[in-house]
Amino acid sequence: MRSALALWIALGALALIRLVLAFVPGMWFWGLNLQRFLDPVFSWGPWALGALALIPAAARRLEPAWSWLGDRIARRPGASSLVLAILGAWLVWAFPDVVRYVGDFLLRQGTVEEAGQPGVIYPQAQPLDVLLHFTLPSAAQNAGLFDANTTPRLMGAIEAAVLAVLAGAFARALALRGSAALAVTAAVFFGGYLCMFTGYSKALCEMVVLVVAAGVCAVRMVRRREGEADEPAGAGPALGLGITMALALALHRSAVAMVPVVIVAWVLWLRRPGALVALRRPVHLIALLVPIVAVIALGPHIVATMLRFDSVHLAPAEVKRQGVLTAAFSAMRILDMKNLVAFLAPLALLSPLLAVMLTLAGRARPSRQGGAGAEVAVLLALALAFTLAMPFIHPAQGMFRDWDDFAATGAALALLAAWLVGETLRAAGTRRWLSVGVTLAVMMPALQWLAHFNDIESGFRRVEAFMTEPPLRTGLERGTSWDYLGIRNYHLERWAKAAQGFSIAAETSPSPRILQQWAIAETMHGDLREAQRVYHRLVQKDPNNPSAWLGLAAVASRIPDPEDCRFALKYLLVLQPDNVEARQQLEILDRTHPPKK
Repeated sequence: MRSALALWIALGALALIRLVLAFVPGMWFWGLNLQRFLDPVFSWGPWALGALALIPAAARRLEPAWSWLGDRIARRPGASSLVLAILGAWLVWAFPDVVRYVGDFLLRQGTVEEAGQPGVIYPQAQPLDVLLHFTLPSAAQNAGLFDANTTPRLMGAIEAAVLAVLAGAFARALALRGSAALAVTAAVFFGGYLCMFTGYSKALCEMVVLVVAAGVCAVRMVRRREGEADEPAGAGPALGLGITMALALALHRSAVAMVPVVIVAWVLWLRRPGALVALRRPVHLIALLVPIVAVIALGPHIVATMLRFDSVHLAPAEVKRQGVLTAAFSAMRILDMKNLVAFLAPLALLSPLLAVMLTLAGRARPSRQGGAGAEVAVLLALALAFTLAMPFIHPAQGMFRDWDDFAATGAALALLAAWLVGETLRAAGTRRWLSVGVTLAVMMPALQWLAHFNDIESGFRRVEAFMTEPPLRTGLERGTSWDYLGIRNYHLERWAKAAQGFSIAAETSPSPRILQQWAIAETMHGDLREAQRVYHRLVQKDPNNPSAWLGLAAVASRIPDPEDCRFALKYLLVLQPDNVEARQQLEILDRTHPPKK
């Protein structure tokens, strides 16, 4: 079949691009050049396996094993789901994220560690988000069970297990067998979004799982296998879709993008003969009412939250200056969106090609009886709702760092790409061996991303390259990333690197917090004169900060610079007249170094 040949050529081109970009400086293609920053084992080992699987002779030898594994997924759902769950949980547990660069990783974990107030730090969070990512981790930490990082890692392992089970369920929902079932399972599970489950604590993690669950339920709801009576599916998939929608709305406001798939699935279901009769049954009626009630109950709060907090993401000052459409579809932004897709769901890059080939072959025609066209309709409704919003979302720290905002989009695109791949492999004939290449084409990059975020040196090199190599990024993107490097190195007690990060961050964002941490890092590094200079910048910017004056006094006493120390202590006593320690230090200083007359 021509679509199988096209898929093979496209996978080979993708592997070749990754190979070339491993030697090309610059961060234009940051979604595909990860091998530049990995150690040789994880850089070339996985790539070589993926490339080897595209050689027909090698893939044919592996295809029987692939077929056996795929048949276990298709025909033994209980046992295969258990195995998939264990493997999914183990994989993300084995690669904890130690880089902690993505999104709000440091903020979220810090809120739990320091017993912060989530309503103040992230007031836009939905109630289920706060429960899962603040209340439970805080309770576990206070009880001495787990620290602030272990609880989200445990939750991530559970969620990865569920994702693996759902990936297998998607292959079964498409009635795939053999190696095609294994390839589709891998295409859904092995996305860059797996890195969300390695310690990140935010509702966007669960959104990935819920998007995949919605896709599985919607396909089961509208699909009719060959030879089956043309009657509506049972209430199970519909009820599952409704519950998934309700949970998503309680978790994150981006769940509104799942409304179209619910509508399309129900419209297609109701078009089936006997649907109106089935709808009279209580269980079907409940399945219909669950998403409706969820939207009515949670919708107003979500809309209010969007209006209050999301202007910074939808129309920040820079976007207003450029114009909404100009900012949404600028060349750099389009390139970044393609990089995001390459990272989150690499097979989605091939979806347009496969869609054209399958349409020409007549395998994606609309069907009133719930065939392939119905499956395409629900998966398109899911993918398009997220994808169409993508250009208009402007994360505060840029797409490179805030890729978590688009993880659910990646999952939706992965489902659509997996369907296209499944249909291609279903009709591949003697090219069934291509399923081996498809599996490794998604598995190997996912493993590389997990290894990357598990290696702090690799992570730091990539972040620095993003800020220093072309193309030039905005001041905000560079400032927040240098600030991140300052914070992480500060926590690792790498004082010179921390000072460097804070110093560059202060060029664009000289906040009191950045200046104070920079001064402390310079002090710990031993550059007291530089620390003194930074403390003077800090007290000029925030003169009512007692800790800044105390830090200046401490540094000046060590240089020594008695006059500067005396000046700092006197100002501190103006702010805190009852500070006994400061008063004692001033008295000692006056005896050892009398004021100049």
